[in-house]
Amino acid sequence: MTPEESGRSGRTIEEMAQTQVRPATARDVGEIVSIWGELATHHTRFDESFRPSRRWQEEYRSFILGLLDREDARAVVAVEGGRVIGYGVGRISMLPAFFERRRRGYLHDVVTREPYRRQGVGRGVVEALLAWMQECGALTVELTVAVLNEEAVAFWTRLEFAPYMHHFKRELR
Repeated sequence: MTPEESGRSGRTIEEMAQTQVRPATARDVGEIVSIWGELATHHTRFDESFRPSRRWQEEYRSFILGLLDREDARAVVAVEGGRVIGYGVGRISMLPAFFERRRRGYLHDVVTREPYRRQGVGRGVVEALLAWMQECGALTVELTVAVLNEEAVAFWTRLEFAPYMHHFKRELR
């Protein structure tokens, strides 16, 4: 196998082409919850405010299941060989009437399992969500990213997202 024929994990171009991005179903939720656990653990290294609650698995399961039938939300999964290897969630919101661009898309929880990163899986998930948001009439799409998550900042920059606001927090004790 030549370097051109394989991705970072040694998968061939043909194997990478087998990845399917589609809307999530209730059957996918268990794997989505597992991947979110990996994401939360990763983010906790950046800030303790990301630490999941004791009931995070059932709460996140309920959160995702609640999105599946909503018109203003979409969860998509990247599937390869019958296994979910990444997913993302998008939502549509309406700002007050004093804004010209009222309909906004919001991306969150876009994540790819570690062995499949840097192979276009995350990009495919984002492109599917952006296409859905555009169909819904959104002209602007926003997201937040942990400041210390340099890998994610680089990913979103490659996808032509640019910072335009600072998101601050303050702990109240």
